[in-house]
Amino acid sequence: MKISQEIITQIKEANPIEVVLGSYLSLKKAGKNYKALCPFHNEKTPSFLISPEKGIYHCFGCGKSGNVFTFIMEHNNLNFNDAVKTLAEKAGIKLQTTTSNNENEELYKVNEFAAEFFHSTLLKNKQNPAWSWIKSREITESTVEKFMLGYAPVEPILLEKAKTNKINTRDLEKLGLINNGRSSFRHKIIFPIRNRWNKVLGFGTRVLDDSEPKYINSMESPLFKKGNILYGLYETGKFLKEEAILVEGYMDLITLQQAGINNVVASMGTSLTETQAKALKLYTDKVIILYDGDQSGIKAAERAIDILLSASLEVKILILPDNEDPDSFIRKFGKIDFSKAQSFEEFKFKNCSTVEEKSALIKNFQQTLAKIPDEIRRELWATEIAHKLNINKKFLLESSQQNLHLIKRTVYHKNMETLEAELLGLASSSPKVSEILVKESFDATTVELKPLFDMVYKGIKCSDLLNEISDETLKNTITTASFLLENPEVDLEKMTRDYVNRIIKMKKNIRKDEIRKIIEKGTVSEETLREYQQLINS
Repeated sequence: MKISQEIITQIKEANPIEVVLGSYLSLKKAGKNYKALCPFHNEKTPSFLISPEKGIYHCFGCGKSGNVFTFIMEHNNLNFNDAVKTLAEKAGIKLQTTTSNNENEELYKVNEFAAEFFHSTLLKNKQNPAWSWIKSREITESTVEKFMLGYAPVEPILLEKAKTNKINTRDLEKLGLINNGRSSFRHKIIFPIRNRWNKVLGFGTRVLDDSEPKYINSMESPLFKKGNILYGLYETGKFLKEEAILVEGYMDLITLQQAGINNVVASMGTSLTETQAKALKLYTDKVIILYDGDQSGIKAAERAIDILLSASLEVKILILPDNEDPDSFIRKFGKIDFSKAQSFEEFKFKNCSTVEEKSALIKNFQQTLAKIPDEIRRELWATEIAHKLNINKKFLLESSQQNLHLIKRTVYHKNMETLEAELLGLASSSPKVSEILVKESFDATTVELKPLFDMVYKGIKCSDLLNEISDETLKNTITTASFLLENPEVDLEKMTRDYVNRIIKMKKNIRKDEIRKIIEKGTVSEETLREYQQLINS
């Protein structure tokens, strides 16, 4: 069931954001806004800003942002509908519901059905091979329940059960649960992958023998984007504020949790992505990387360091002994001494016996320093590293700055998305900005943002727009941009046109790079050459 937009608006208006948040937080007036200590991360100086006029909040410390509904969702661990119901009851408003035509909601229901099927299949027969494997890994029954672990049988029962429950076969295919009329997962342990609000996004699976690959995830779907998801957030999200322990695999996280180490999150068994790092930043400021003790684990940790630093996270690393992973180490020794975690500088530093080795180490540090966005932190780390390497700090910083420019030259698409998201935040908070964009016939390049711009052009405001967005990074960008309008000296028209011009310039740069690659291959047409010349001259 879907709650009508009219009712949602009525509930929002009956629950002013400053009143609702004021019942949870100690608010202080700050001009026409309010400030408070952020409830989502520890801080001594208030950086959590609430705008009654816009109906939004934003923390300039951890990046958490949203409206009155998302606050109730986050604070009380509710889904959207339950948050709306909570505020409706508070305001004495009777809910009216309409049938939802939201395709994703239907897909969530299918995933929930599958998760329940796999889980019940595991529980009803403790003689099957899955239980033997679970016992061999010392997983308790309470842990099986907590993580909703399941078993995919060899028999094609899933499809039969789906038909009995009138589940659409096309939805099963879309989610990768069946392929060519057969269950995609057979004779495997199932790990449901849930988001912060307990909605099943997809599934991880493990074979019950030593065949390869051991782990296989759901295919990419409208709900499941592997590079965007952190495993375990539903179970561990509330424990991550002080510090997060980052592991790679499902069993690493489950075993650590079972051992009482609650502040754990996993990167889906694959290399950490920038999107995952940004998502982690919304929960914490500090991360300990806890990866396998073999060479591949060490290399993965080295890659993860730079990605986490670029997300403004404080990073430490704890590498286990060779041939151990967090799961096996806990089962052997019962605990892990996290006080032995090293700073990234200690981890990367190696004794160099030759000029070549020292040169390679310096280049490595230059590239890492380039990933740190905060200038003060970059300066402090450069001082310490330069002292250890016995080189001039100025050289280290200048070279890292050159690396920074090289990095920026390769991320046109990412910068384009950020710029367009910021512009979306401005347009959703200012009718004047929206009018200028409509007049200019501005059309977003980022596919995911196109429908959101259309909503803004039709008059949806920032607070309501946030209800349409699940990506926390995008919410953060939009609300940050919205608060830019608080500055009375801002020239809205000039700012808007600056954004549009920068986006146009980036489009041209992207196209120039595309044509340059074609030219290098020697397969360019005269028409493309003329286009290239025009781009250079424009």
